[in-house]
Amino acid sequence: MIEEINGFKIWNKEPNTICEGAFVYYKEVYFNTKNKYVNRKIRVYLPSTYDFDNPDKRFPVLYMADGKNLFDDYTSFVGEWKIDEITESYIKQGKIEGMIVVGIDAPHTFDDRADEMTAPEWEIAKCYKTKKDIGYADLFADFIFKTIKPMIDKSFNTFSDKEHTAFGGSSMGGLMASYVATHYSEYISVSLLYSPAYFLLSNESFKKYKDEKMIKSDVRLFFYVGDVAFEHKFVKRTIEAYNHYKKLGYIDNKDIVFYFDKDKEHNEKAWSEYFPQALDFLFEL
Repeated sequence: MIEEINGFKIWNKEPNTICEGAFVYYKEVYFNTKNKYVNRKIRVYLPSTYDFDNPDKRFPVLYMADGKNLFDDYTSFVGEWKIDEITESYIKQGKIEGMIVVGIDAPHTFDDRADEMTAPEWEIAKCYKTKKDIGYADLFADFIFKTIKPMIDKSFNTFSDKEHTAFGGSSMGGLMASYVATHYSEYISVSLLYSPAYFLLSNESFKKYKDEKMIKSDVRLFFYVGDVAFEHKFVKRTIEAYNHYKKLGYIDNKDIVFYFDKDKEHNEKAWSEYFPQALDFLFEL
């Protein structure tokens, strides 16, 4: 283990729930977007199989929104995804060699998060729109792939090519994962869309986005949605998006998968329970 790598420091705060044998590094990064929360943490999970002395041993990379909710209960006010524990269990079972997961912390408020993860061309449904300047997902995605990704590739032993790079998120992060899949397909090969918040878009805007931007590409798509309480709002359009891609020729269990759980609420616990399925899809197990 190395205490610091190109400004990334080991996460050794106590208490924490980082899986034994794994490593999590973090770095405060200045975000060159319109968001007022310009300084935020990037959190990087390295698997137990990561070899600091062997730069030739490289790993695929999954970038995810809402980084403080991924690895450690103590940094999340809503519980964690347990991505480190689940990935390590796959490594111990011999299913995978491992992967690097980069978590990007979200802004502090819903309005700022909504601004950052909605596209400038989208019209937000009137009952949800709170600001006139909503929508700069393009700036956020640019920053992820043109600033953060080169930083990660320089600092850690990654496979930097598109085929070994994925993006994922839940709720607004799932909406961002949809945007990345349709607008930044040159950077990723897989997108994980957990409970994507399509319901925020006006009817006309969602139809236009679906018809014009959800086109056949080589980005493989993982969809998940539950159906309890608030999560019910996410069901209709997630199914619409999935069916749209199927009509374009996406093949189930190859190019696309869809998981629906009628008993799950809108929270990290539910998304965590369906992260093993995401690993199966990512690694084509």
